[in-house]
This record gives sequence, structure tokens and C-alpha cells, in this order.
Amino acid sequence: MMNKSNLFKALALALISFLLVAANVAMVTQFRAEIPDPAKNEIKIEWTVQQESGVMHYELLRKMVRDSDFIPVATIDVRPPSSQPNLYTYLDRNVFRNSGNTEPVVYELNVVFTNGERRFIGQAEVNYTSTAVRRTWGSIKAMFQ
Repeated sequence: MMNKSNLFKALALALISFLLVAANVAMVTQFRAEIPDPAKNEIKIEWTVQQESGVMHYELLRKMVRDSDFIPVATIDVRPPSSQPNLYTYLDRNVFRNSGNTEPVVYELNVVFTNGERRFIGQAEVNYTSTAVRRTWGSIKAMFQ
């Protein structure tokens, strides 16, 4: 049986644990990937965060749809607190260049908190064709004009 002192300690510990977990917040309202300029081998990844607390950084991973595993692309540090939502942007210039066909590229976003906790945020997908294929097709078209 617990005495009052031990009960108080257990409740205080539970409350502190709850507050520490509740302090870890990353409310992402938008996560997307797009090709800003079809003439370049780049994909722009953006996410908007309405509220952040206890965030150390974000992890961005990538894979082609046919691949089974994601590979790390970047670690993005958290921005200073603001009264406005924080917009994060990353330009992926190391997109796979060996694919000859249009293929979906999938990005995964995770948040890592200062206490080491890691949470999945979401995935974004974009269809991608390397510029080498586009340039070749452009050259073929130019020969017949």
C-alpha cells in the first residue's frame, strides 16, 4: 500500500512526464513537393509549421517509388519562434539522374525533439523526369523542325 508521501511523488512524477511530452509539439499544416523549373534537376520541398515546441530539427528522406527504403536527404534546423507560421523550404538538387522514365519521387518528413523523440510527419510525392531525358527529347524534336 502507498503512503501519502509516495502517492504525492508518483503523481508529481506523472505530471512532470505529461508536461514534458506535451511540450513536444510540431503542428505541420502543409507538406508538399514540386518541380519549380522543369529545365533543372531540382525538386522543391516545403512545409508550414503553425506551432513548434521542443523541436531540435527536421529530417527529410527520399526514395523512388520502386525503392523499398528511404535515404536521408537533409537535416533542417528549427527556426526561431515567430508569431507567424514558419515556412521551411529545401531545394533537392541531388535527385536521381540515372532514371530514363518519369517516376514518382517520395519524400518523408520527420521531426526530432530535443529529448530525442522522433515523430513521422508525412509524405509528399512528385513525378520526376531527369533533365537528361528532357534534353534528349528536345534535341530530337529540334532535328525535325
